[in-house]
Amino acid sequence: MRKLLVVLAIVAVAGTAFAQGWAPRSPIYIYGNDGFTWANGVVRGSGTAADPYLIEGWVIETAGYDYGIYIANTTAHFVIKNCQIRYPQEKAGIYLSAVRNGRIEGTSVYGGRVGIHLMAASDIVITGNAIGYCDYGLLIGAGSERNKIYGNSIISCGLPARDEGRNNHWHYGGRGNYWSDYRGEDRSGDGIGDTMYEVVPDRYPLMEPPVRLPTDAAPMRTLDLQRVSERGIVALAPGSLVRLTATDVGVGGDKIHYRLDEGTWRVYQEPFRLEGTAKVRMEYYAVDKLGNREPTRALTIYMDIEPPVTRIVAGDPHYLAEDGKLWATSRTEFTLKSEDASGVANIFFRINEGQWKEYVRPFTIPGPEGPHKVDYYAIDLYGNREAVQSAIIWKDDTAPVTEAVAKEEESPFEPAAPVNDDPEAEPSAAEDPEPSVPADISFRVSLTKGELKELHGFGEEWQLSFVLNGEETPFDLATLPLVVYRGEARDLALTVRAQEVDAPGNSGEAVLTLRPPWIAATYGLNLGILPPDGGAEEGMAHWWFTVRVEQEGE
Repeated sequence: MRKLLVVLAIVAVAGTAFAQGWAPRSPIYIYGNDGFTWANGVVRGSGTAADPYLIEGWVIETAGYDYGIYIANTTAHFVIKNCQIRYPQEKAGIYLSAVRNGRIEGTSVYGGRVGIHLMAASDIVITGNAIGYCDYGLLIGAGSERNKIYGNSIISCGLPARDEGRNNHWHYGGRGNYWSDYRGEDRSGDGIGDTMYEVVPDRYPLMEPPVRLPTDAAPMRTLDLQRVSERGIVALAPGSLVRLTATDVGVGGDKIHYRLDEGTWRVYQEPFRLEGTAKVRMEYYAVDKLGNREPTRALTIYMDIEPPVTRIVAGDPHYLAEDGKLWATSRTEFTLKSEDASGVANIFFRINEGQWKEYVRPFTIPGPEGPHKVDYYAIDLYGNREAVQSAIIWKDDTAPVTEAVAKEEESPFEPAAPVNDDPEAEPSAAEDPEPSVPADISFRVSLTKGELKELHGFGEEWQLSFVLNGEETPFDLATLPLVVYRGEARDLALTVRAQEVDAPGNSGEAVLTLRPPWIAATYGLNLGILPPDGGAEEGMAHWWFTVRVEQEGE
């Protein structure tokens, strides 16, 4: 009986699809150019630029499959057009691997893990598509180049997009994409946002969606009842479709019975929708194939419409002053911690209004001493975006200088002259002359460590050198620690330089100045590099060097 109900449900969906001019089919898997066949969903074409293979008009249900459309190792021209890929829960709706010369247009992917994923794919055009309610909207993986992504609508995705490739374009002809979490303005009224969308470099974000999801599109979440029973609470997006699963160690599960808000008990057959309420109490139990029934359990489901809450945490060393200023050094690491009922998908941050970056690990603050601004926000699994938060960090990398001054209290009376009746007598201890100044102490100055802490937009090959007494000496990190000076304390300037090999204009230097009296200490040199004619959004490198001053013999 259960199998019959499932078949009837699928037929009902198919009838709707045919009425719209679409046809249902199973997922499409194509390996190599020979895989473009009628059996694999190709309706016409010969694979040339003038006559590309056409995959069109399909409604693809992905339940039980990794992908909706999977194409790998092809160079033939093809177009995926006017398709629907529904609820790709496992891997991705559309996945292109080692593929060239493709186009995806007029297609919708919704309710799954990843909408569209390119891996080592090049010369792909993605336009006019609607991607919604996915954990990840558009993923452009490593090795993917020269792809164009424009005129799409990305709606309520946990991470709307990520670009790990090169020379990919997120706009074309002055037109970008619609991002439901974009918070920019359109003062000119031309339909284009005034500021760049920060998650990926879309310089012309659209203010209205150029294409829309099907009216029945919804988020879908799978509730593994074996796991959620430990907490008893979950958070889902409003209007979610809920899929229930349960496991049985023995003969296997047969049925799941459930009811909502003390309503009628039902046998779970297919995903059901939650809507119209902020909180739902669900009771359930599973029965295995031998009729063994587990005890009735309860689960509270909250509708998550609130954005995450993120805070910035300073590592050591740091100091919170009484006036509220947070002081840190160039080596202080900062952590971003975010909390959300349904789970945080991603956190983004920027320093001194530079380029937005995805937060993946603790970071340090590059640049000179003084105040620095850190902006940050998070997006949860359902696309709820937190308002941008800001913190001012004050940097201090200069070691204190201590001067010892001994001053006797002066007497208001003139002291009497000492009396010495015997000019031949030896002077008393009180009359000893001042001790002589000790011999000069010899010091050793060493360049002990160098680290490229941050790099984007620049090459990875760098030429390093230091300048002392007007003489420049090249070095590489493998030679450290390196003694750069031996001798007495005197006025000394040590300059450390870094220069990109392929672009000599991308260079910078930092100077450590020592003046007597020297003290044994370790100093930090912070070297931030920006392009000569651009800001941090065009590229940036952050070098950190340490210099140790020691007394010889220690």
